[in-house]
Amino acid sequence: MKFFNVPFHTVLMSLMPILLLFQANVHEIPPEDIVIPIIFSIIVIGIAWIILRYFLGTTKSALILSLLVFLTVVFCYTRLFFAKGGDESLLFLGQNLILAPMFLAVGIFLIIYIIRRKISKEINSVVNVMAVVLVSFVIFQAMLYYSGEDIVDSSLFPLVEVPIFQSNVTEKPDVYLILLDAYSGDTTLKKDYGFDNSVFKNKLRERGFFVPKNSFSNYPNTELSMPSIMNMVYLDNFTDAMSKDSKDKLALIELRQENNVMNIFQANGYHITTYYGGIYVEGKYQDAYDTICGAYFDLNADLQRSFVQTYFPTSSLRTMFFDDFRHNDLECAFSEFINFEKKNEKPQFVYAHLYLPHPPFTYDAEGNHIQDTFAENRFDSILKDAYLQQTIFTNKKAIELVDSIQKRDSNAVIIMMSDHGGRLGVDWYNPTDFDYYRALENLSAFYFPGQEENMPKEIAAVNVFRTLFNLYLDADYEILEDKQMWYVSERPYDQIDVTEKFRR
Repeated sequence: MKFFNVPFHTVLMSLMPILLLFQANVHEIPPEDIVIPIIFSIIVIGIAWIILRYFLGTTKSALILSLLVFLTVVFCYTRLFFAKGGDESLLFLGQNLILAPMFLAVGIFLIIYIIRRKISKEINSVVNVMAVVLVSFVIFQAMLYYSGEDIVDSSLFPLVEVPIFQSNVTEKPDVYLILLDAYSGDTTLKKDYGFDNSVFKNKLRERGFFVPKNSFSNYPNTELSMPSIMNMVYLDNFTDAMSKDSKDKLALIELRQENNVMNIFQANGYHITTYYGGIYVEGKYQDAYDTICGAYFDLNADLQRSFVQTYFPTSSLRTMFFDDFRHNDLECAFSEFINFEKKNEKPQFVYAHLYLPHPPFTYDAEGNHIQDTFAENRFDSILKDAYLQQTIFTNKKAIELVDSIQKRDSNAVIIMMSDHGGRLGVDWYNPTDFDYYRALENLSAFYFPGQEENMPKEIAAVNVFRTLFNLYLDADYEILEDKQMWYVSERPYDQIDVTEKFRR
């Protein structure tokens, strides 16, 4: 029983913030992605305990730290409950000015009580049991998800495979993909923002780009759009194999990571460089890759965002610890991309997925670093001005990136596209006709030197790499029909084909 008198409850309580986030987002955060955050939590609480026990002793310092973690978690989730509960009459209860003094008073009272009382080591066994129960319950809730019927089986991955060929072409061009996340099409920009984007499109044409008159994504969100683009297939077979009620997005992340496009490039002797500007896209063969400007300690971006939004009670702190990190990721990607140098003589595939003009909105039209216009709903129409400002900056930066490539190699292939539209103001559950445009009208522009005469009038997102491989590496991929699918993010596998309605 002496073991239970050791205050390991502090270590267990240090796991709670991460485990609760994981349990709430288990459908989109892989278990291995919480390992480093958990280790970091244990280190931080351990250092705090070592320092505090010097003044208060082992038992009291452990109790105080466990109490502080517990109160912090309860405070943050209470705040979120009232702030996002939907009952406007209770919104004021979620304000920091109401909750913070209450929890602070309770915390100070209990800390003073612990310090002044003579605390027996026996109390540790009681608190240890409580901590074990709490942690076990959260882990059990997460494990229930993995025992469900809607978890994808690895045998489903062949449903999206395409033939991996090896080309006999000796002079393979370098290929650059600049993915501008959530960039809206011309019709949306004109109607919703009063913005004429023809100046930007004409600058691309002056640099030899083919810019289709009409351009639409096949899916309205990154989670399905990118797996489709990077695997060169529609996900019908995959989604048919999943339950329509499934929320499992881990399978979609795997599709994005272990994608056909990068595997084809690798099979044809390409060296691959990816620039992290908000989202990772990688392939199976890690020895053929360089990843530039990666997230700190390769931390999961969804976990970072959830942690900041849950445990940082003020918008200024959220901006400091998440938006600024994203801003720094983009600045790093810009700098490294513009100064890109080949590490070998292999042909290069260079991929930059940039969270622009996607929120957070940290740039004005001139590229100055500004504080994000915070909104609980990232599709809120109140963000339109900030989105437009960041779009204008994105145009300037995109031209700068293109010029840096063409200065290095005028024969390099450049694909500039967005995975979907901006989506501000969209009613996902009862979309209007124009909501489809807001979500599905996107940007696409192609610099295919030497193949200008062979370019089709329109290129569906799913066909971008099919077209490229056919033109430059003598592949023979079928060109698929362009279609648009609609779904809400909470039910990614419950899809509706809206092609006819959308085109009409």
